[in-house]
Amino acid sequence: MFEQFSERSRRVIFLARMNAGRRGAAAIEPVHLLDAIVREDQGEMATTFAGAVTSSGPLRPPERSFFSAEIASQILSMLERVMSPQAKPVADSVDMECSPALSETFVSASALAKELHHDKVEPLHLVAVILSTKTSEVGEILKRVGLSREAVVAAIES
Repeated sequence: MFEQFSERSRRVIFLARMNAGRRGAAAIEPVHLLDAIVREDQGEMATTFAGAVTSSGPLRPPERSFFSAEIASQILSMLERVMSPQAKPVADSVDMECSPALSETFVSASALAKELHHDKVEPLHLVAVILSTKTSEVGEILKRVGLSREAVVAAIES
């Protein structure tokens, strides 16, 4: 499934897995994914893994962030309140399952990328899908800070 995902999206999923495991989560959830997307967007992944080299070259912060620093801070603060409390960490070497909600997010993001005639699923495709999910507590967080699916799709297409 992840062959349709860009290298950046794969890195975000890796970061979501790492953070979910460190929190002791039973599975990777959309809340972990959004947390990872926001942190990567703000350049935290490049800072955390300074000097890392990927197949496309050195790991760098995004050329242009989607989330302002203020909005990112608000989102991360709200996400912290909805994440399950810390439990015994799961080692990075142990496989973790994706929750059904996260699996559906991946499928829907792939469909959205295809609908928009994009070759790869980018992090903003994932954000647009999170905003589209009617019963998503994570999507509600994005809406509370003023984001809409339409704005995210417009950013994808620009």
